[in-house]
Amino acid sequence: MRYLAVDDDPAFHFVLTKTMTHLGYQAPVCVMSADEALAWLADPQEHFDAILLDIQMPGTSGIEACRLIRDMPHRRDTPIMMITTMNGREYVDQAFAYGATDYLTKPINRIELQARLGMLDRLVKEQAHLRSLQFAMESMDDMQSFGFAFEDAVALPKCGSLIEYLALENHLLTLSRLKLHAHTALAFQVVGSGSLFKRLDRVAFLDCMADVGSAIAACLKRQTFLLAYAGSGEFVAVLNRTEPVDMLELENELASELMVYDAVYESLGLPMLQVRIGATVHSGLFSTSAVKTMLGRARAAVRGQSGYQMQYLAG
Repeated sequence: MRYLAVDDDPAFHFVLTKTMTHLGYQAPVCVMSADEALAWLADPQEHFDAILLDIQMPGTSGIEACRLIRDMPHRRDTPIMMITTMNGREYVDQAFAYGATDYLTKPINRIELQARLGMLDRLVKEQAHLRSLQFAMESMDDMQSFGFAFEDAVALPKCGSLIEYLALENHLLTLSRLKLHAHTALAFQVVGSGSLFKRLDRVAFLDCMADVGSAIAACLKRQTFLLAYAGSGEFVAVLNRTEPVDMLELENELASELMVYDAVYESLGLPMLQVRIGATVHSGLFSTSAVKTMLGRARAAVRGQSGYQMQYLAG
């Protein structure tokens, strides 16, 4: 894998390069500023599997650079791992809102770096798999036995507002229990998505889920949120507890957002579907597995009978 490392500290580049090569990785391409990195990344012919980006740098900050990178059509899916000191962790949420995938804290800890790079490796492989699905779609008539399982939390195409589910988990794991307790999780379920998965080819199913994800993100735009596709036709949003959700308003807004897809899906002969919105849940302060418990409870809530439901033409 080819990495681009962006940091204004030469000592950091030295330690990072030495540690990565010791772990068996190719030495990263190192640049000293966000502007220099943006110049490299603006060239679509310049291939990078992932980007390591310092948050706090003179001139263009890493957060602003993250936003500009995501505005490049050929870099929308490239994993971005933010690099920060402990004092800079307050900026991480903003970086994730702009499309960051993960973050690493200075000074470099070899074990943590190995784990983070391993996560990036898995994301790159998953994205390559998705591209192979799209390519296969052009040359295969039957994709029912090709690709991923219904339960897989795969990356969705054309859905820049979503982050990877694994990245969502990793981000929440970096929060203290008190900060995690200040967030709530809210799940959405496309009811009947299992039947849809069997009926459609894999790429068409992903396109359908991407339409739903884009609509959910549009409805949450007035709030601070992170949203990920969790597999099984389910989405999980993590919100700030100080910004309560009006469920009825959310239901109505989502129905309105999905109306734009009505004519297209009707022409394809897709059935009416239901979207179930679960109750908001939060982590306990003393939970030993707070992140997985909170996300799991949110998904369990949306699978129950008490969630809000709405009907729309598949979108």
